[in-house]
Amino acid sequence: MILYLLKSAGCLALLLCFYHLVLEKEKMHQFNRFYLLGSVLFSFLSPAYIIYIEAIPQTIETVKSTQYFYPIETYATNTPLDKNFDYSTIFIGIYILISGIIAVRFAINLFKIIHKIKTNQQEKLKFATLVLVDDKILPHSFWSYIFINKEEYKSNQIEQELLTHELTHVTQKHTIDILLMEILLIVFWINPLFLILKKAIQLNHEFLADNKVINTYKNTFQYQHLLLSKAAWNNEYYLASNLNYSLTKKRLKMMTTKSSHTIILLKKLAVIPLLTGFIFLFAERVEAQKIIEIVENTRFKKGKLSEKEIYKEFYYKDLIIIKEDKNGNKISKRYNELTNVEKAKLVPPPPIKLKKTTLTKKKLEDLKDNSKYAVWIDGKSVKNEVLNNYKNTDFSRYSNSFVYKNARSKRFPQENQINLYTNNYFNTQNKERENEFIEYIETEKLKSAKWQKLPNGENIKIIENTPLKIIREQANSTKEDKIETGFKDINNKKYYFVTVNNKTKFYNKDGKLSDNSGKIISNKKSNASEIIPGNYVTKTYFNGKLFCDFIDDNSLKTSYSKENNIKYVKEYQELNKVYESQRNKKPHFVESSKEIQKKLSNLYSNLCSMYFKLSKENKKKVKRPIPPHDPYLKLRKNNKEFYKLRSEMTEADKLLIPPPPPVPNATKEQILKAEKAYSDWKKRTGNDIQPPPPPSKKTKNPWVIISGDTPPPPPPISPLDHVIKMAKKDAIFYFENKEITSDKAIELLKKNKHLNIDTRSKGLKKPIVKISKNPISIRKE
Repeated sequence: MILYLLKSAGCLALLLCFYHLVLEKEKMHQFNRFYLLGSVLFSFLSPAYIIYIEAIPQTIETVKSTQYFYPIETYATNTPLDKNFDYSTIFIGIYILISGIIAVRFAINLFKIIHKIKTNQQEKLKFATLVLVDDKILPHSFWSYIFINKEEYKSNQIEQELLTHELTHVTQKHTIDILLMEILLIVFWINPLFLILKKAIQLNHEFLADNKVINTYKNTFQYQHLLLSKAAWNNEYYLASNLNYSLTKKRLKMMTTKSSHTIILLKKLAVIPLLTGFIFLFAERVEAQKIIEIVENTRFKKGKLSEKEIYKEFYYKDLIIIKEDKNGNKISKRYNELTNVEKAKLVPPPPIKLKKTTLTKKKLEDLKDNSKYAVWIDGKSVKNEVLNNYKNTDFSRYSNSFVYKNARSKRFPQENQINLYTNNYFNTQNKERENEFIEYIETEKLKSAKWQKLPNGENIKIIENTPLKIIREQANSTKEDKIETGFKDINNKKYYFVTVNNKTKFYNKDGKLSDNSGKIISNKKSNASEIIPGNYVTKTYFNGKLFCDFIDDNSLKTSYSKENNIKYVKEYQELNKVYESQRNKKPHFVESSKEIQKKLSNLYSNLCSMYFKLSKENKKKVKRPIPPHDPYLKLRKNNKEFYKLRSEMTEADKLLIPPPPPVPNATKEQILKAEKAYSDWKKRTGNDIQPPPPPSKKTKNPWVIISGDTPPPPPPISPLDHVIKMAKKDAIFYFENKEITSDKAIELLKKNKHLNIDTRSKGLKKPIVKISKNPISIRKE
C-alpha cells in the first residue's frame, strides 16, 4: 500500500509540473480543467495498472479440484508474552483525528453557506438564483446561487461584468470541482500536492470566467481596472467561487495573452505520449508465465525422485483420493495415479522413526479421568483405570486428539482421545516402518532395473546402489547431455573413452585418466561417479571381458551417512542458534511485520528439514526447532491466519481446528465421511487451503548403467550355490510367497536351475530369499 501511495503521489507531481510548465500558459482553460481533474483519477489508476512481462514457461499438470485433509498439530504452553509499544497505532490515530478536524471544518463552512441561502431574500434568474445579503461583499457564487449585496442590487450599482463573471461559475458547475478537492483533502491532508492541485483548479476557474467576460464585452482594459478596484474587498465564504481570487500578475496577463491554435493543438497532443509514458513508468510489473498443460499418470521413477519424495511415495502407496468430475460422479485415484501437483498438495508424512514424547506423572494422573479422556494403549481401547498398572516411564509416546461434539459417540463421549504407546510397541513399530521402507526401496529398484544377457544366454537384471549424492547432483541438472562411449586405439594400446558434449576423456586399462596421446594425467584410479554424468560406472567390458574398473566409492551412501557427519550437526546447531536469536527478538513473532514472519517461517522450515535428516543419535545431541509462533496456536478463518494462546481459546476458536484425515487403510465409506467433515469445516470457517508448490523439474534417469561396446558383466554365483550359502546364514525362504524350508529350496534349485531368486538382507536379522518361476533379479551379496 505504501509503495502504491508513493507511486500515485509521484505521478500526480509530474502531471502538475507538466501543467504549470506547459499547459497553464495557453488559453485552453476548458481543456486544462479536465486535465487537472483527470490528473487525480489518473494518478490513482496508473500504479494499479498491471503490465505482464513474459517469463520462462513453466510446465504444470492440470488436475480437477480435489479436497484434501490438512491436520494441524500444535504444542503450546500458557507462557505470558511481553507486549511492546506499537507506534503505528498512534500514528493512525493522529492521522484520523486530523482528518476528522478537517471534515468538521468543511461541514461548518458548508452549513454557513446553506444557512445564508435559507435566511436571505432570493431572486430567480434564468440560470441562477440571486441571494441578497446585507453584508458588504463582492458578488460570489456557490452551486447555482450568486451572493450579492442587497442595497447595491436594489440601486443597480452591480456591474454587469461582475454578474457575468459569477454566472459563468454557476453555468459551468465550478462548485463541483471545489467540493471534490475538499473531500480529497480530508482524506489526503498529509499530501501537499492536493493543496497545490486545488489552487490550480480555482485559478483556472477564474481564467474561464475572465475569458467569458472579455469575449462578451470586448473591453479588457476596463475589466482589469474594475477588478483592481475591487481587489481590497474580503470574502468570508470559504467554499464559494470568489471574484478577486488570486488577482495576481499571472491572472491579469492571461487576459491579454494571445495563443496560436497550432501551439495549443500540439500541446494538447503532447498529453497523449505523456500519459502513455507515465503508465509504463508507474504500472505494476508481473511475470506472466506461459503454461504448458500436461495430463499424465505419474509412475514411480526412482532416479527422478529425491530422498524425501521416495519416502512420500512409500508412505502414501496405499492412499486413495476421491473427487468429483464435471458430472458430479465420484472418481477414486490411488497415489501412483496422482499427478505431481496432486501429490504435492498432500501433507508431508511423519518421519520414519517417530520421536519420543515424554508423559509426565501429572499428565498420567489426569488421563485417569474417564469424563474427559478416552484412552487407547498400543492401538487398543482400554478403560481409564488400567492406567493404574502403568508408570509414566512405561510409555515412549502419546498423542491427543480433540473431538467435536457432533463427532462424539455414546461409547466415547469424551472431548479428548489419547493414544499411548508402550516402550516395546513404540520400538517395534519404528523398526517395522524402517524395514518396510528398506524393502520398498529394494522392490522399486528391481522394477527400474534393466535386463541384460549373460554369455550363457540367461537374462538377469543388474541393480546398482546409486549414491544419493549423485542422485541429488543429477536432480539439479535439467540439461540433456549428448554422451558417446566406446574404445579407441592410441599408440597400439586400447583406451576407453567418454565424450560428453564434444569433450572427450580417455581411460587406460587401469582406470586412470589419460589424454588423447595416451599420456596418464592422474596416477589415481578414477571414481565411478566421475566417468559419465548422471551415471555410476564401476566396470567396463570389451568383447565380453573386463577391460577396466573404477573406484566404487562406498562412502557415498544415502542421507543416513551424511546425518552422522559432525559437520552437518554443527551446521544445524549454528543455524538453530541464528534462528533462536531472531525468534527471541521483540516484538514477538505474532506482533511482527509480515516480512519478519515470512523470514522466520522460512528459517524454521529449513531447520525442520535438517532436523529430520539427523540420525537418532545425533538428534539427542541437538534441540528440536521451536515453532516461531510458540506459545501461540495458529488458527485460520476466512483464509486469514491469526494466533491465540490455548488458555484464551473460546469454543468458537476450537471449531477452527480442521478435522483429522482418514485413518490408514480407510474404507471408502470412512474416506467419504472424512471428506464431508472437511467440506463442512471449509464452509463453517470460510477457509479454502490450497497450497501450490510448483512441479519438480524432470531430470534424466540415473539408474541406467552404461559400460562399453559389449556390456555383459562376469557370470554371477550359480543359483544353487547362492541358496546353499543363504541356508548357512539361517535365511528365511519363500517359494511363490509361501514359506518353505532351506532343504526344500535347495531341492527346487536342483530340479530347476532357471528359477528366479530375490535376496534381501539389508537391515534384517535374517536374510529373506524369495524364489519364483517369474523373472526376478539375482542380487549380488
